[in-house]
Amino acid sequence: MKTKILITSIGSMVGQNILEVLDYQNFRRRDLFTVIGTNSIALSPNNFNCDNVYLVHNTNANHFKNQIYTIIKKEKPNLILSGRDEDTVVLSLLMEKHPELTGSLPYGKSQTLKNALYKWDSWKFCKKYNLPFASSYLLNSKLKEIELKIFVGQHGYPLIAKPNQGFASNGVFFIRSWKELLKAIKINNYILQEYLGDAKNLKEYFSTVDNLTPLFMHAPNVFFYSCHTMIYPDGKYTPIFILKNDGIWGGTICFNKVIDKELEHLTIKFVEAIANEGGYGPLTVQFRKDKNEKWKAQEINMRTNGNTFPRFLMGQDDIGLIFDALFPKLKIPIYKPDQATQKYIIHKQLSSKVIYPEHLNSLETNKYRDN
Repeated sequence: MKTKILITSIGSMVGQNILEVLDYQNFRRRDLFTVIGTNSIALSPNNFNCDNVYLVHNTNANHFKNQIYTIIKKEKPNLILSGRDEDTVVLSLLMEKHPELTGSLPYGKSQTLKNALYKWDSWKFCKKYNLPFASSYLLNSKLKEIELKIFVGQHGYPLIAKPNQGFASNGVFFIRSWKELLKAIKINNYILQEYLGDAKNLKEYFSTVDNLTPLFMHAPNVFFYSCHTMIYPDGKYTPIFILKNDGIWGGTICFNKVIDKELEHLTIKFVEAIANEGGYGPLTVQFRKDKNEKWKAQEINMRTNGNTFPRFLMGQDDIGLIFDALFPKLKIPIYKPDQATQKYIIHKQLSSKVIYPEHLNSLETNKYRDN
């Protein structure tokens, strides 16, 4: 019998990364698994790359928990992977509430996931363990103006306003004045963060925004360093894998493997703190330097993500390592490429797939497709 993997939000970029890892022709492992997907959008190419796929409500909908419970109970997956950040906490809480369900999540406890998913929790977690993280301030109706002015005085403009629970660059704004800050306060569940990087590089960009409005806007020097590892349930971890991520229009387009002992040392501190809290699984910490040239984290991620396939090509096999951590007896092979390929720059590309109308209609009407 094949090993079963359930992937929620299979239509996401993360879902695509997982499928590409399993389907990679030079190290194909797809035949070892039955892949089960869930998605809220029927018209998604990734749906039709699964062996079974279920059409479900959005993660935050009331019916989602009952739907995913029924799917897990029926399919009895070995491993459950989430395609979106918000799926991780929902799945973790569901599995903790229903120990009778089969399937393992590579995410540790639900609280460790919240420390990564919710930006304000990330800040408090890092303060607790004295970890370098972008200084943050929770925006709400109860905030005191004097405290806010102190925060602005400490860090200056620009500042960053972002959703407390967000992903990629969606809903993230530059704050360049007190007037803009007062507008941001009115947005529900946002946090304020110091800007990591050299604000002087943004001067020309801001002048463009203040004059004629361009059709598209792209801030310069959009890059960060992602430090990734796999934490095993016993607290051990794989070598720290560091990528420089260069982006445009809110997304990463280029990856380059780098070696940096300081970043490696800082990431190990995050690993130790998370393991101390009972967390394990894939961990990515995003770093940039602040205005004083000090490394600080701007985000913590604890699942497979949009860099999973590029890292795989460069030598770190998340999926293989997850199975090694949770199911060592299955002896799922781990990809180890030629050393010469590990520093290549990897570009994301767009691929197309034909979807037949009858298959789409079947998914929409029957709520699942079984090949």
